[in-house]
Amino acid sequence: MSEASHLSLKEDTLGRLFLRYTIPTIAAMLVTGVYVAIDGMFIGHFIGESGLAGIMLGYPIGSVLYALGAMVGMGASALVSIKLGEGNEQQARNIVGNALSLCIVISLLTCTLGVVYGEAMLRWLGAEGEILQMASDYLFWYFSLGAFPIISMAFSALLRNDGQPNRVTLIMILGGVLNVVLDWLFIVVIPWELTGAAIATMLSQLATALLCLQHFFSDRSQLRISWQTLRLRWHDVGQICQLGFSSFLMYLYLSVVLTLHNKALLWVGKPIHVAAYGIISYTEAFFYLVFEGIALGIQPITSYNTGAGRHDRVIAVRNLAFATTLGFALVGVVFIYSQPDLLVYLFAGDNPALHPVAINGIQHYFWGLPMEGMLLVGATYFQSINRAREASMLSGGKLILISLFIFGLAKLLGVNGVWIALPLCSSVLTIWMFYALRRQSLKP
Repeated sequence: MSEASHLSLKEDTLGRLFLRYTIPTIAAMLVTGVYVAIDGMFIGHFIGESGLAGIMLGYPIGSVLYALGAMVGMGASALVSIKLGEGNEQQARNIVGNALSLCIVISLLTCTLGVVYGEAMLRWLGAEGEILQMASDYLFWYFSLGAFPIISMAFSALLRNDGQPNRVTLIMILGGVLNVVLDWLFIVVIPWELTGAAIATMLSQLATALLCLQHFFSDRSQLRISWQTLRLRWHDVGQICQLGFSSFLMYLYLSVVLTLHNKALLWVGKPIHVAAYGIISYTEAFFYLVFEGIALGIQPITSYNTGAGRHDRVIAVRNLAFATTLGFALVGVVFIYSQPDLLVYLFAGDNPALHPVAINGIQHYFWGLPMEGMLLVGATYFQSINRAREASMLSGGKLILISLFIFGLAKLLGVNGVWIALPLCSSVLTIWMFYALRRQSLKP
């Protein structure tokens, strides 16, 4: 990051900074959302209802890889921006190098456990027969190649903090296009079913990881990785994990909420309800990635200005992010409730058995979308200003409450109770978040 970039983050108008950092990030996430949706369409149209159910059981377990990558990436990114705001470039370089070493260590441990215990976790969820076999194949390849998404998640965040938001967007677009091409190759041309879906995703993550890493091994970056910076410094590792823990909880929450929904739906419903939840999840992912784009886009601005002592700018850009998120979420709610038939057709085609089940789920589920967006931005904001306790409490609170809401409401109301659990939980936590924001002080 150049001196001009430093001055821009500290002195430039907030509107211009917001557009400079959030538009490329939102664009990248939108593109990712489109390709995630296309991934689901390939599975729904060419593998069918069993494929949707299988990936909905397997993906939540595999997504722990993204949670770990987010922990390293967001923890390191916030620390790097704060250190740059303080003028400590050498310590910022050490943090980047330690982030790569930490990714490698985490990958070795997590992927080994995933390969060994993946099928046992699927059986615990209630998977059996053809769906169990599909999900097991998917998870085996997901964890066998699992280092790629961890490094990709971590270093796309760090690259954005090194003054390269547009480059990250282009890299993510390339990765998304590659994923679609490989989906077509490994699902349609070579009928590898969910094995093909997993390999396609992991190879696209490999491409993204290499392109992001290349910048940090070049002379163009002031945060260049060297052998010296790769040596693990336990103080830096501890800070990265502590500050990134809320991101880990946020992504783990996504994994947990998918897993709990699947288990509850198999408890009070049938496999067709899991397939319907697949349609809902793919739709939600598109909007969730936009919320994530807003949150990640403001993080370099809020972190740098926190380090520079410009607390007025931190609060102003936070409020701008909340307003943008709320506006987009409301537009999303209007679209979803006006076009539910279109959404079901896109992911499942003309499936008369699945259609009414998915429509019912959509109608009960998506009114909580604005609260989900606000919570994601709020948790990332707390993290970006080095308020790890508030960020972790917000993310951890979701993990605890959603478990109580899903199974409590499932027992009381059956399948419809499962559908309304998340929006009710998000509403409660949004009230707590704004209470915490009122009490929170930006003074060191």
